[in-house]
Amino acid sequence: IKKLFTTKILSIDTETTSAEPMEAELVGMSFSDTENQAYYVPVPPEREEALKIVNEFRPLYENVNSTKVGQNIKYDILVLQNYGVEVKGELFDTMLAHYVLQPELRHNMDYLAESASRIWPHINRGDYIRIDELIGPKGKNQKNMRDLPPEEVYKYACEDADITLKLKNVLEEELKKQGVEHLFYEIEMPLVRVLANMESNGVRIDTEA
Repeated sequence: IKKLFTTKILSIDTETTSAEPMEAELVGMSFSDTENQAYYVPVPPEREEALKIVNEFRPLYENVNSTKVGQNIKYDILVLQNYGVEVKGELFDTMLAHYVLQPELRHNMDYLAESASRIWPHINRGDYIRIDELIGPKGKNQKNMRDLPPEEVYKYACEDADITLKLKNVLEEELKKQGVEHLFYEIEMPLVRVLANMESNGVRIDTEA
Protein backbone atom coordinates (compact mmCIF):
# COMPACT_ATOMS: atom_id res chain seq x y z
CA ILE A 1 0.00 0.00 0.00
CA LYS A 2 2.84 2.40 0.88
CA LYS A 3 4.59 1.62 -2.40
CA LEU A 4 1.50 2.03 -4.57
CA PHE A 5 0.41 5.20 -2.77
CA THR A 6 3.40 7.08 -4.19
CA THR A 7 2.75 6.11 -7.82
CA LYS A 8 1.27 8.64 -10.25
CA ILE A 9 -0.36 6.02 -12.50
CA LEU A 10 -2.21 3.09 -10.94
CA SER A 11 -3.93 0.38 -12.97
CA ILE A 12 -6.82 -1.20 -11.05
CA ASP A 13 -9.03 -4.22 -11.64
CA THR A 14 -11.61 -6.09 -9.58
CA GLU A 15 -12.54 -9.77 -9.65
CA THR A 16 -16.16 -10.24 -8.67
CA THR A 17 -19.09 -12.66 -8.52
CA SER A 18 -21.16 -11.02 -11.28
CA ALA A 19 -20.93 -9.01 -14.49
CA GLU A 20 -23.75 -6.81 -13.08
CA PRO A 21 -21.93 -4.24 -10.90
CA MET A 22 -24.86 -3.43 -8.62
CA GLU A 23 -25.12 -7.12 -7.64
CA ALA A 24 -21.43 -8.05 -7.75
CA GLU A 25 -19.47 -8.94 -4.64
CA LEU A 26 -15.71 -8.49 -4.53
CA VAL A 27 -13.58 -11.60 -4.83
CA GLY A 28 -10.29 -9.74 -5.17
CA MET A 29 -8.52 -6.53 -6.19
CA SER A 30 -5.50 -6.21 -8.44
CA PHE A 31 -3.08 -3.35 -9.01
CA SER A 32 -0.22 -2.51 -11.35
CA ASP A 33 2.04 0.55 -11.44
CA THR A 34 4.85 -0.89 -13.58
CA GLU A 35 4.63 -2.97 -16.75
CA ASN A 36 5.12 -6.72 -16.13
CA GLN A 37 4.54 -6.29 -12.40
CA ALA A 38 1.21 -6.55 -10.57
CA TYR A 39 -0.36 -7.49 -7.23
CA TYR A 40 -3.50 -9.39 -6.27
CA VAL A 41 -5.36 -9.10 -2.97
CA PRO A 42 -8.06 -11.75 -2.32
CA VAL A 43 -11.20 -10.58 -0.52
CA PRO A 44 -13.18 -13.00 1.71
CA PRO A 45 -16.94 -13.53 1.14
CA GLU A 46 -18.04 -12.35 4.61
CA ARG A 47 -18.91 -8.66 4.22
CA GLU A 48 -17.41 -7.50 7.53
CA GLU A 49 -14.12 -9.25 6.81
CA ALA A 50 -14.18 -7.97 3.24
CA LEU A 51 -14.69 -4.39 4.43
CA LYS A 52 -11.69 -4.64 6.76
CA ILE A 53 -9.44 -5.44 3.79
CA VAL A 54 -11.07 -3.01 1.36
CA ASN A 55 -10.76 -0.21 3.92
CA GLU A 56 -7.03 -0.81 4.16
CA PHE A 57 -6.78 -0.15 0.43
CA ARG A 58 -9.17 2.81 0.49
CA PRO A 59 -6.28 5.37 0.54
CA LEU A 60 -5.04 3.99 -2.79
CA TYR A 61 -8.42 4.35 -4.49
CA GLU A 62 -9.13 7.74 -2.90
CA ASN A 63 -5.68 9.19 -3.64
CA VAL A 64 -6.44 12.30 -5.73
CA ASN A 65 -2.80 12.52 -6.87
CA SER A 66 -2.81 9.31 -8.92
CA THR A 67 -4.50 8.59 -12.23
CA LYS A 68 -6.60 5.42 -12.03
CA VAL A 69 -6.43 3.26 -15.15
CA GLY A 70 -9.03 0.60 -15.90
CA GLN A 71 -10.66 -1.41 -18.66
CA ASN A 72 -14.31 -0.34 -18.35
CA ILE A 73 -13.44 1.50 -15.15
CA LYS A 74 -17.08 2.47 -14.54
CA TYR A 75 -17.68 -1.15 -13.51
CA ASP A 76 -14.90 -1.02 -10.89
CA ILE A 77 -16.14 2.38 -9.64
CA LEU A 78 -19.62 0.93 -9.06
CA VAL A 79 -18.38 -2.27 -7.39
CA LEU A 80 -16.06 -0.36 -5.04
CA GLN A 81 -18.80 2.17 -4.30
CA ASN A 82 -20.86 -0.73 -2.91
CA TYR A 83 -18.06 -1.13 -0.35
CA GLY A 84 -18.08 2.58 0.55
CA VAL A 85 -15.02 3.44 -1.54
CA GLU A 86 -14.91 6.40 -3.93
CA VAL A 87 -12.39 6.16 -6.77
CA LYS A 88 -10.77 9.61 -6.87
CA GLY A 89 -8.20 11.29 -9.10
CA GLU A 90 -8.09 11.43 -12.88
CA LEU A 91 -9.39 8.43 -14.81
CA PHE A 92 -8.11 6.66 -17.93
CA ASP A 93 -10.37 3.99 -19.39
CA THR A 94 -8.64 1.85 -22.02
CA MET A 95 -11.96 0.62 -23.40
CA LEU A 96 -13.17 4.18 -23.97
CA ALA A 97 -9.81 5.27 -25.38
CA HIS A 98 -10.09 2.53 -27.99
CA TYR A 99 -13.71 3.50 -28.64
CA VAL A 100 -12.64 7.10 -29.34
CA LEU A 101 -9.89 5.88 -31.69
CA GLN A 102 -11.82 3.16 -33.50
CA PRO A 103 -15.54 3.32 -32.64
CA GLU A 104 -16.55 0.72 -35.21
CA LEU A 105 -14.48 -2.10 -33.69
CA ARG A 106 -14.90 -4.30 -30.61
CA HIS A 107 -13.41 -2.97 -27.39
CA ASN A 108 -13.05 -5.96 -25.03
CA MET A 109 -9.64 -6.59 -23.54
CA ASP A 110 -8.82 -9.75 -25.50
CA TYR A 111 -9.52 -7.97 -28.79
CA LEU A 112 -7.61 -4.84 -27.75
CA ALA A 113 -4.56 -6.79 -26.63
CA GLU A 114 -4.54 -9.02 -29.70
CA SER A 115 -4.87 -6.10 -32.14
CA ALA A 116 -2.35 -4.00 -30.18
CA SER A 117 0.18 -6.85 -30.12
CA ARG A 118 0.45 -6.69 -33.92
CA ILE A 119 1.99 -3.24 -33.52
CA TRP A 120 3.45 -3.54 -30.01
CA PRO A 121 4.69 -7.14 -29.51
CA HIS A 122 5.10 -6.64 -25.73
CA ILE A 123 1.28 -6.68 -25.44
CA ASN A 124 0.58 -10.26 -26.40
CA ARG A 125 -2.70 -11.56 -25.03
CA GLY A 126 -1.93 -14.95 -26.55
CA ASP A 127 0.53 -15.49 -23.70
CA TYR A 128 -2.06 -14.69 -21.04
CA ILE A 129 -4.83 -16.62 -19.30
CA ARG A 130 -8.35 -16.16 -20.64
CA ILE A 131 -11.40 -15.99 -18.38
CA ASP A 132 -13.04 -19.09 -19.89
CA GLU A 133 -9.92 -21.11 -19.07
CA LEU A 134 -10.67 -20.40 -15.41
CA ILE A 135 -14.44 -20.50 -15.07
CA GLY A 136 -15.46 -22.28 -18.27
CA PRO A 137 -17.51 -21.07 -21.26
CA LYS A 138 -20.61 -18.90 -20.83
CA GLY A 139 -23.72 -20.84 -19.85
CA LYS A 140 -25.44 -22.31 -16.81
CA ASN A 141 -22.42 -24.50 -15.96
CA GLN A 142 -20.00 -21.58 -15.91
CA LYS A 143 -18.28 -21.27 -12.54
CA ASN A 144 -18.07 -18.14 -10.43
CA MET A 145 -14.74 -16.47 -9.54
CA ARG A 146 -15.60 -17.15 -5.91
CA ASP A 147 -15.64 -20.89 -6.64
CA LEU A 148 -11.89 -20.75 -7.27
CA PRO A 149 -9.13 -20.54 -4.64
CA PRO A 150 -6.97 -17.36 -4.77
CA GLU A 151 -3.97 -19.30 -6.08
CA GLU A 152 -5.98 -20.07 -9.24
CA VAL A 153 -7.15 -16.48 -9.67
CA TYR A 154 -4.13 -14.32 -8.85
CA LYS A 155 -2.22 -14.76 -12.09
CA TYR A 156 -5.23 -13.96 -14.26
CA ALA A 157 -6.13 -10.94 -12.10
CA CYS A 158 -2.56 -9.62 -12.15
CA GLU A 159 -2.36 -10.05 -15.92
CA ASP A 160 -5.54 -8.01 -16.35
CA ALA A 161 -4.09 -5.08 -14.39
CA ASP A 162 -0.77 -5.39 -16.25
CA ILE A 163 -2.33 -5.54 -19.74
CA THR A 164 -4.54 -2.56 -18.90
CA LEU A 165 -1.47 -0.52 -17.94
CA LYS A 166 0.33 -1.55 -21.14
CA LEU A 167 -2.70 -0.64 -23.22
CA LYS A 168 -2.93 2.76 -21.51
CA ASN A 169 0.67 3.52 -22.40
CA VAL A 170 0.13 2.83 -26.12
CA LEU A 171 -3.43 4.20 -26.45
CA GLU A 172 -2.36 7.46 -24.80
CA GLU A 173 0.14 8.01 -27.60
CA GLU A 174 -2.46 7.15 -30.24
CA LEU A 175 -4.90 9.70 -28.79
CA LYS A 176 -2.18 12.35 -29.21
CA LYS A 177 -1.28 11.23 -32.73
CA GLN A 178 -4.88 11.29 -33.91
CA GLY A 179 -5.66 14.62 -32.22
CA VAL A 180 -8.60 13.30 -30.19
CA GLU A 181 -7.26 14.01 -26.69
CA HIS A 182 -9.90 16.72 -26.11
CA LEU A 183 -12.75 14.31 -26.93
CA PHE A 184 -11.31 11.64 -24.61
CA TYR A 185 -10.18 13.74 -21.63
CA GLU A 186 -12.77 16.54 -21.69
CA ILE A 187 -15.91 14.66 -22.75
CA GLU A 188 -15.68 10.87 -22.46
CA MET A 189 -13.78 10.53 -19.16
CA PRO A 190 -15.83 13.08 -17.12
CA LEU A 191 -18.97 11.34 -18.39
CA VAL A 192 -17.87 8.07 -16.73
CA ARG A 193 -18.59 9.43 -13.24
CA VAL A 194 -21.92 10.89 -14.39
CA LEU A 195 -23.02 7.53 -15.82
CA ALA A 196 -21.80 5.69 -12.70
CA ASN A 197 -23.93 8.02 -10.53
CA MET A 198 -26.94 7.49 -12.78
CA GLU A 199 -26.59 3.70 -12.60
CA SER A 200 -26.02 3.81 -8.87
CA ASN A 201 -29.02 6.07 -8.17
CA GLY A 202 -31.31 4.36 -10.64
CA VAL A 203 -34.59 5.91 -11.82
CA ARG A 204 -37.82 6.55 -10.00
CA ILE A 205 -40.69 4.49 -11.32
CA ASP A 206 -44.42 5.04 -10.77
CA THR A 207 -45.21 1.41 -9.98
CA GLU A 208 -48.98 2.07 -9.96
CA ALA A 209 -48.85 3.37 -13.52
